[in-house]
Amino acid sequence: MLVRHPVVVSLGICILAATSEGMLGGKRPLQVLATLRLPRFTPPRWAWIVIGLFYYAICFMVLTRLLEMNGPRSGQYSATVLMIVLLGLNALFNYLLFRLRNLPAALLFYIPYDLVAVALQICLFRLDSRAGYIFVPYVVYLVFANAWGYQLWRLNQAK
Repeated sequence: MLVRHPVVVSLGICILAATSEGMLGGKRPLQVLATLRLPRFTPPRWAWIVIGLFYYAICFMVLTRLLEMNGPRSGQYSATVLMIVLLGLNALFNYLLFRLRNLPAALLFYIPYDLVAVALQICLFRLDSRAGYIFVPYVVYLVFANAWGYQLWRLNQAK
């Protein structure tokens, strides 16, 4: 899947995903969090921004590596599609959590999201170990994100 300008294409995909995330999440998503009871281990507001920047940096690097590969390689198309699906699912998660404020749906959404992330991780290690290692920090972060999402739901259940 040789792409003529993989850096430009990867950057465009990430910008489109970030824009979609912002549009679907609504105005001031961090203020939505301020209206909820948050887990003790909730990062400060600035840290959420750093986490988002790292997420998009990881996605950009992985996409660029996938699009730079010369000639068709087994799993390359699947890994690229999974990466793009993950970016789209991330935007949809923001819609559920911040726009709809539907904590049960956001919690359940971790299941398909995590499955896509794990499938992508497996594809990356089979296809390009460097891309696989680039993606590992995000999969590790998902352990925290799942625990945080569960605690957020638990603390804000209607009694």
